[in-house]
Amino acid sequence: MKIMTYTHLLNETIAIYDKSGSLKAYQFMKENADGVEGNKAQLYNFKYALAAASGLEKEALATMKEAVIDYGYWYAYDYLQSDEDLNSLRNYDEFKELVALCRDREREAKEATSAELIIEGDGEHPVLMALHGDQENAEMTKTAWLGALKEGYTLALPQSSQIQFSDAYEWEDVEQGVAEVSEHVQNLNNSKNMVIGGFSAGGRVALKALLDKRFSVKGFVFAAPWLPEVEEWRNALDHLEGEGIRGYIICGDQDEDCLEGSQKLSELLKKKGIQHELKIIKNLDHEYPENFNEELASALKYINKDN
Repeated sequence: MKIMTYTHLLNETIAIYDKSGSLKAYQFMKENADGVEGNKAQLYNFKYALAAASGLEKEALATMKEAVIDYGYWYAYDYLQSDEDLNSLRNYDEFKELVALCRDREREAKEATSAELIIEGDGEHPVLMALHGDQENAEMTKTAWLGALKEGYTLALPQSSQIQFSDAYEWEDVEQGVAEVSEHVQNLNNSKNMVIGGFSAGGRVALKALLDKRFSVKGFVFAAPWLPEVEEWRNALDHLEGEGIRGYIICGDQDEDCLEGSQKLSELLKKKGIQHELKIIKNLDHEYPENFNEELASALKYINKDN
């Protein structure tokens, strides 16, 4: 039986919504939300939005109030004003008050947020830098990539300055993300033989940084990388030739957003003669595989196998 993780819960809820409607999706989310570790603000967002879409306005408002008032979360003003799932709430004064409060918190958060870097390990070992995906954060990413410590790496976890809502960050501005990650690399005590990794949009920023030659790495590990411009970056892949870089790409065969891009990247890398492995995981959607620690260990051994 598949273990219910935060990412799997979100993916499955969306799948149920698309197939069976908002009410069944809401019921599924309510039944499972307390059993996963992840961004609680996002779980609340799913619950109140699905309740509202199901015509359960009072339940939706109560859930949103708990999130915003009791826990201090906030959500993007533009999203709250435009999302169709929330249409049933728009005439309620309570909803308008919560939206106004979120607007103020969003403004304050965007003024205060800056690029951050979490370091795990003693700093004396080679660095594996792992970039979070969109609507994630460095702490969530740390949980997934901690296996790097057992493989003899220091773990560096950049957190984007581009905040979406409470504890959720994105890499929408790729160039800004590349600049922030590059600055983190420059400030590391030891960037020799560094490996860079990333999940989803984090993989996109990591690859762009390599193609821009912003810094050198020994290899890369991408989990479900989101690569919408991979064809446009075809010529820039020349920058990786002759660098001795090895790559490892992991993606699920059910990942509708990232499988095609992962396969295309692998195809282009093969044409350029850049050594890499592409691992397609059966029955996996847009998330980490359950045995990601094992996959990460295999990836790092592959990258270092000529040492």
